[in-house]
Amino acid sequence: MADKKYPVLYATSVKGTIFRHCGVYNTIYFNIYNNKELEDKPYYLEYMDETREEVYKAIQNKFTMSQPLKVTNDHKVFIIFRGNVDMRDVKTFCKMMLQELEYFTEGIHTADYAELETMFMEIGRAPSFLKASKVGEKLTQTDILDKIMVHMDGHDQPQDNGCLTPYTDYVDFKEEEKRQNLKKEELEEEVVEW
Repeated sequence: MADKKYPVLYATSVKGTIFRHCGVYNTIYFNIYNNKELEDKPYYLEYMDETREEVYKAIQNKFTMSQPLKVTNDHKVFIIFRGNVDMRDVKTFCKMMLQELEYFTEGIHTADYAELETMFMEIGRAPSFLKASKVGEKLTQTDILDKIMVHMDGHDQPQDNGCLTPYTDYVDFKEEEKRQNLKKEELEEEVVEW
């Protein structure tokens, strides 16, 4: 009987983390797409970049007991969980954040979601003897993700759940930041003569 091979996520180092080299962990991929119709709204693209980062932090904070870790391979962000985690709860939480994003932006957003088990390895380090037969290909260089990807939309019931920064607050913050910068420039331009 052949051993099950796991797709691999790589890190430059596993030192300082609680994850073992060649450990097998529950993993999710969650990527929210921009709404093309909203891209001409002020600060929308910047807001979406910030929101994506905020989503990963929210997942890490919500499931603290499962000790999640954000891992980036080939510009794709994955979150791996060390402890037991109910993947249905993770999926529900991701859908809830998508609904909240739609509530704040007043536009429809979609996302890709996938959950699987991956092996976590350090780059340049040989696999452990017992796990060598279970090492698969690098996850981002296979079609595994495409096969298990679920297309998610959150427009069932958009609502404020208190996880993400509201779009209007972000716009207000950016406008205030812009005013502060203009004020600084004006103060620096003033020349006082004695």
